[in-house]
Amino acid sequence: MSTQDFQSGNAALPQVEKPRFNVYTMMLIISLIFIILAIVMLYNELALYGSYPWWNTSEATV
Repeated sequence: MSTQDFQSGNAALPQVEKPRFNVYTMMLIISLIFIILAIVMLYNELALYGSYPWWNTSEATV
């Protein structure tokens, strides 16, 4: 077997275009937006019932 000199004979690599957004990337972005929206809405819903920590019921009156 012979050793090849890879540094002297750099072959020109074909130029590859960067892929554009496809449908799966858009679905990931849309799902991220809706998850963030759900977190904000959950926080607003929990804020209606009092302050943090919501599981502390020592101040509850009957």
